[in-house]
Amino acid sequence: MDSSRDVQDIELLRHYHLDKINPDKWVDEEDLPSWVHDDEINNDPHGGRTTPRDRRANASVVDDETSTLSEQVDLLGLVKGNIFKSKNIRSGDTHLISSTQKSFNPQRYLYAVHAETSYDDLVAGVDNLKVSMTRRSAALRVLVQNNFDRFVSAKNVIDSVYDDMKEKTLNESQDYGTHKLNSILRESYGKAHEVINPVLERREKIEKLRSTLGLLEPYRLFFNLPSTLQESIKQGKYQQAARDYNKGRVLLAQAFPTNTPTGSGPGSSGGDSPSTHSSSTLIETKRKVFDRVWSEVERIVGRLRTDLECQLEEPWRGMEEHERNIKLLYELDTATDPVWHCLSSQYRWIKKIMTESYEEQVHLLEELRKKEDLVNTHIMSMSGRTDLFKQILEALRSTEFETTFGKRAEVKVWIAINTSVKTLSELLLRLLPDFWKLATTYMDGRIQKVQKRRTGAAVDPQKITQCNAMVKDVLELYSSQLRHILIDTLVPEYQIVSEVDEDGSERTVDHTPRTVSAVVTGLFLGKIITEVSNCVNDINGLSLRGGSFMVLVDLMMEIRWKFLDVLCYNWAKDAEVFYRHEDWTLHAENSQITVFVGLFCDFHEHCLNSAYKFASIWTATTEDSVPSDDVLAVIPTDHTDKIRKTFLGSLYSFLDGLVHLAFADADRPNSNSKSNTGASAVGTIENIIAKKAKVIDTSELDSRILVTVSNLNELKAATIPRLLKEIEKTCGLQMADDGVTLVDAVNQLDNILFEDYIKRKAVVTNRLITDGILYGGVDWGSLPVPTAVQSYIYEALLSLVVVHAQITEIAPPLVHRALSALLVNMTQDCLRCFQDIKEFGKGGLLQVTLEMEFMNHTMVQYQSPASGELLQQIYTTIDNAFKPQGGSLENDMLGLRKVLSDSRHATQTQFKCFKKPK
Repeated sequence: MDSSRDVQDIELLRHYHLDKINPDKWVDEEDLPSWVHDDEINNDPHGGRTTPRDRRANASVVDDETSTLSEQVDLLGLVKGNIFKSKNIRSGDTHLISSTQKSFNPQRYLYAVHAETSYDDLVAGVDNLKVSMTRRSAALRVLVQNNFDRFVSAKNVIDSVYDDMKEKTLNESQDYGTHKLNSILRESYGKAHEVINPVLERREKIEKLRSTLGLLEPYRLFFNLPSTLQESIKQGKYQQAARDYNKGRVLLAQAFPTNTPTGSGPGSSGGDSPSTHSSSTLIETKRKVFDRVWSEVERIVGRLRTDLECQLEEPWRGMEEHERNIKLLYELDTATDPVWHCLSSQYRWIKKIMTESYEEQVHLLEELRKKEDLVNTHIMSMSGRTDLFKQILEALRSTEFETTFGKRAEVKVWIAINTSVKTLSELLLRLLPDFWKLATTYMDGRIQKVQKRRTGAAVDPQKITQCNAMVKDVLELYSSQLRHILIDTLVPEYQIVSEVDEDGSERTVDHTPRTVSAVVTGLFLGKIITEVSNCVNDINGLSLRGGSFMVLVDLMMEIRWKFLDVLCYNWAKDAEVFYRHEDWTLHAENSQITVFVGLFCDFHEHCLNSAYKFASIWTATTEDSVPSDDVLAVIPTDHTDKIRKTFLGSLYSFLDGLVHLAFADADRPNSNSKSNTGASAVGTIENIIAKKAKVIDTSELDSRILVTVSNLNELKAATIPRLLKEIEKTCGLQMADDGVTLVDAVNQLDNILFEDYIKRKAVVTNRLITDGILYGGVDWGSLPVPTAVQSYIYEALLSLVVVHAQITEIAPPLVHRALSALLVNMTQDCLRCFQDIKEFGKGGLLQVTLEMEFMNHTMVQYQSPASGELLQQIYTTIDNAFKPQGGSLENDMLGLRKVLSDSRHATQTQFKCFKKPK
């Protein structure tokens, strides 16, 4: 009983997953150890231990007796989950440890799955396995017991069916069930043979008839050949006509293999067959009929050859059409050389049309240059020329430049020259490539390969030389035309004409070889040389032979030098008279300078860039085709030397013009500076600087000098370094030494102008001081103790106030420099006058000290070492000439300080401008 009770207790604990009979806490099913699931082994098809969660997951495969290799539970029920996921399982062991495989190895299974399992657990696992196997066996017995009668019934039915089939059809006498099918197939074959045999016999007869028609077909084409050729020619099907003609020649050669009219057909092809010999014998009796037919064919084809040769002479036809006609002529056995005939005709036509186009363009240019409005432009007043130049310079970068100024005669000429070059270049590029393509095809023998096969003749070397000579002749014609337009007659002959100034006076001026200005010249020459360069490079892409391309190389070198020479001439000439474009209009953002400086900078940069473009523009120099993207030519040394010389010469000419502007009478007052020419220019200088703040009275010499000095400072500080940097960057030149020389020249001009201004302003202070000290009736030896500063010092300083106001209004940066220089001059005048006084009394000494200190304190921010040294010399001079008198100077000096303070306080309003701004 105790043993039975123990077994029941164990079963109860397993069924309810309990640790003991009287549990004292709740335990979740997932947290239970693996051994508590032994009672579920019979529910696992693999005999392993599973939790209820695992049982739900495997519900779909419970009845499957074969588990997959991807999942396998522990047979002993000790390892939870899929044992294939264990780290001890190797990829090659899956078949050895899977219980569903025939290769299952128990020892390998224990080693792989339970290598670390204890003995006691293994013993428990064996018990679990036994229990599982017992339950499986019991279930199998129950299954057999419940379904035994069904098994017996199914076995009887199967045996009965097999015996019945074996007795009826599945025997050797019935061919195992195929006897009836074979009989049907044999019967069908016999009926099909009866139906198809007549069809095959009729097909054989058709083939015989078709063979007979095949023997007659070639000759039917021959007899129909004249009408066929006429119909094809009428419809423009020349290729079809040529094919039919060649077919007729072959048929004729086959009909008369020993004597063909043309003698060039392949008469031996197919002539050895019996059918051909029999046909030839039959046709021999009717040879005259064949001759008449062939004569008519030759007449028709001869007329076609003549028409095609005439088409080769028609230049308006495309090159593709010419090539097609040439091939047709070769196929039609022409007696002449159609390629050479076409090349000769095209050559004559190209030269003719290029000559006609050139003569037309030259005529237009001559007519434009003869117009009276062009002559009137040469005698335009300087004011009109200046305003026109400003408008052109401002609109230079605009895409509407030609639209804006295209009505001016000078611009018309440039546009006409550019159009002429463009027309001739486009004409060459339109005509020469097709001509050269045909010529190379002819020289390489590609287009006449059919003729070579027939005659074996090669291309005549003399004709190859003549083809290269034709191309060279065309390029020389183009070169001579451009040389005449761009080199020989680009600029007019030397002309010395009269020019009218504002005051009505006339003077002779050299207008050679200039048009409007260097900027316009550079603009259009840049367009022209780009057009020519593009044409030359495109021609280079044709890969010409025989040295023809070198004609264009020489032309391009001449054009580059000519354009550079013309531009540099105009550049230098414009720089010489550039000062005339100064209208004294102040810059909107920097009122100390005029727009004239920026105008010259833009002019100079444009001329520099244009000159560099002419010198560096790239063109091919050999007949080999090379790419031209972003490539610059090697600039000859003489080109860079000319650019450098013109660049520096123009700058020096401009500096000379600045000095001329400062000292010469103003050409016109600023109030009349606006142009009244009526030109509808867009973006003129006046419109751009409409917000200018002040105007200069150019009738005043002082104003012109101050503005010119400010312009010189701007040149030295910004413009010249910018231009030098530009030429160094553009042309790769070293301009450091030239820059130093330029700055020295600017400094010299600056000193000349500034010293002239100071001298004229110092005259006033010199007169006031001289009159006050020497001729003011002052007895410096007997003066009493001073009580105030004498008036001549006030007046001298007030004259400096006027200078200060003038400079501040025009050029504020020059205030300190000018007043410092005037203070030195004023101190020198005082020293000179005091040196002429033989002796100073006590009052005189104190008076001089008071006035010098008053001047020194008032002008303290303009003091310089030079003025300080002069002041010390004044004190030394009066000390040397001082004649001591009774009384102490120290007490008088205390009173002098008070007088000085009162004087400065009383004049602080008048001399407030001299104070250093806070």
